[in-house]
Amino acid sequence: MFGRYCMYREGRTTLPDAANYCLTVLELSAGSRKAASRRFAIALPVLKTLGQLAASKGGKEARKAAAHAEFTPTERDWLAKVIPVIIQRAAEVAFDPTASRPQITMADLPALAGP
Repeated sequence: MFGRYCMYREGRTTLPDAANYCLTVLELSAGSRKAASRRFAIALPVLKTLGQLAASKGGKEARKAAAHAEFTPTERDWLAKVIPVIIQRAAEVAFDPTASRPQITMADLPALAGP
């Protein structure tokens, strides 16, 4: 996950690719998105939003041909900030799988919509 994030930061892959890769690693390690939410204490809306943005937006850098819409600046910022948060959480769980952790929620991340 960290390697893919570094690739994004170095301009060697796209933001939607890095976001999708990290989400996929969490899902595969836990068995499903719901299980990943429980295992990593990341609220399901966070993972759903990550997946939805990575799959349905991106314009020229989109992962899917039908994702013509560009990210808004707010969406781009949200994705760029959530990836390091989930990478850190995955590392924490790898270090101590039995530790109790506060759940990462949408309230812990930048707002996606205006007031």
